[in-house]
Amino acid sequence: MQIHNLSISHLRNIQPCKLDFSDQLNIIYGDNAAGKTSILEALYILGNGRSFRTAKHAKVIEHQQDAFTLFAQFQSLESQHKLGLKRQRNGDITIKLNQESVKKLSDLATTFPVQVLAPEQYELLSKGPSARRKLLDWGVFHVEHSFLNLWQRSLKILLHRNQLLKTAKSYRDIEIWDKQLIPLSEAITEKRQRYVEQLSPIYQNIIEQFITDVDTRLHLYPGWAAQKSLTDLLPEQFDKDRRVGFTQSSIQKADLKIYSGSQLAVEYLSRGQQKMVITALKLAQLKLMQQQGQQYPIFLLDDIGAELDQHHQQKLLKFLANQPEKQQIFITCVHLDPLKSLIKRYNKASLFHVEHGRVQQIEEPTQPN
Repeated sequence: MQIHNLSISHLRNIQPCKLDFSDQLNIIYGDNAAGKTSILEALYILGNGRSFRTAKHAKVIEHQQDAFTLFAQFQSLESQHKLGLKRQRNGDITIKLNQESVKKLSDLATTFPVQVLAPEQYELLSKGPSARRKLLDWGVFHVEHSFLNLWQRSLKILLHRNQLLKTAKSYRDIEIWDKQLIPLSEAITEKRQRYVEQLSPIYQNIIEQFITDVDTRLHLYPGWAAQKSLTDLLPEQFDKDRRVGFTQSSIQKADLKIYSGSQLAVEYLSRGQQKMVITALKLAQLKLMQQQGQQYPIFLLDDIGAELDQHHQQKLLKFLANQPEKQQIFITCVHLDPLKSLIKRYNKASLFHVEHGRVQQIEEPTQPN
C-alpha cells in the first residue's frame, strides 16, 4: 500500500493543498500547533473514516465550514485507486472508491490500511482494556481474514443476549442464543490467541533493542477465566448476569495484558519504559503485517520528539531505517536534525514544511544543517 498524493480541503487549520508523496519516506516538520499532525490525521481518516485524535467529527472541520473533504490516489493490492471522503458537521460521511460508494468502513480499512503511533497512544497500558482490545483486533483483522465476520456475528448475538437478560426468567430462555454464541466466541479467541503467539517473538526481538534491563511478555485474557469454558460459565453466571444487566464473560471483555515478571507492566515499569513497550508493540504489529498481511500498511509516526528522549528516538529511527523498500512512512517533527541519518538512508524522501496551516513541499530535500 502506497499513497501517491493527497488533497485536503477544510480540515482543521490546513489551507487547501495537494501533496505529492514519496513512496518511501515523508517528513513533515514545523513548529508546534502549525498543523503537522492534521496531515497524518487526514491520512488516518481515509483508512478508518474517523480521527485518531478525537471522537467528535465536528472538531476536525475548519471553523465556519460545513464539511471537510479528502481525495487521494494510491496503490493497493497491486492496483491503482482513487479515494474521496467527505465528512459533514452533522456526522454524515460520504466515501467513494473509484467512483463507487463505500458502505462498510471495514472495506475501507482493507483497501487503505494505516498504522499510527501518536503521543495519545502512550497511555495504552494505563487505560482500560478497551483500547488494548482495539489494538489487538486491528492486527487480527489484517492477518485473519475471517475474523471480522465472526466478530460481527458474535457481537450481534451478544447484544441480543444482553437485551434478553432484562426479561428472561430462567436460563432456558436464552440457552438457544448461547449455543450460537459459544462456538463463535471460541473461534474468535482462537484467532486472537494465534495472533498473540505470532506477535510475541517479534515484539520480544524489538523490545530488546529498546530496553535491555526489563523482561516483558504479552498475554491474552480471553474475557473469562481461562480455566473454565463458556459452556460452563454462562449458565453458572446467568443469575448474576441478569442482575447486572449484561454478560460478564464475553469476547467484549478480552484484554491484551502486558506483564513484567508476575506484575502488570504498568505497575512495574517506569513511564519511559512503558512508552518503549507501546512503541515496540506497534512496530511488531507493523512487522507481522508485512510478513503475513495482504499488503503493507502506511505507517504514521506523530511528533517523534514529544514523548521519547533522544536516546530512544535514535533507537526508533534506526529501526525505521531498516524497513523494507515497499514500506511507506510518514513522520512529523519540530526539528529535522534528529532525522539526519534516516533521511540519508532513503533514496526517495520528501520533506514538507508546515507554518500556520500552510504546507510547502520542499522540492529537493537537502541534508539538514
